[in-house]
Amino acid sequence: MNSWTCILAVSLLLAGANPAVAVEHPGVVPKDAECTSCHAAKIRGKSVHSVMATSCDVCHVTQTQGDMTMVNLSMPKQKICFACHQESTALREHVPAVKGQCIDCHDAHSSDQKMLLRVVALSAKSKQR
Repeated sequence: MNSWTCILAVSLLLAGANPAVAVEHPGVVPKDAECTSCHAAKIRGKSVHSVMATSCDVCHVTQTQGDMTMVNLSMPKQKICFACHQESTALREHVPAVKGQCIDCHDAHSSDQKMLLRVVALSAKSKQR
């Protein structure tokens, strides 16, 4: 899927989706804000999610009330990855993916590990051997 198709898919899914738990972001964030000017680490690493080349509002929704901005996922975390990533045969056999637990092992932004794996996930895997 290209970036614009992904944005459209997320927008269509938003209509019936309940947003995830909100996170407070201090201050008022302007609609045209460049998030990576403060969150530069999100686009650094050996593996950077391709969606990071687009707007953060592909996956995040912001709502400003007074002097505080709330940041939500645009849909439940168990479904957000599949707004863009098609469920292949391999993914249907990957238990965490079936359970919608992608971000338990994969960072949605960037990682120093291949396939956006989190260091914690690699440590847990090595302990199982």
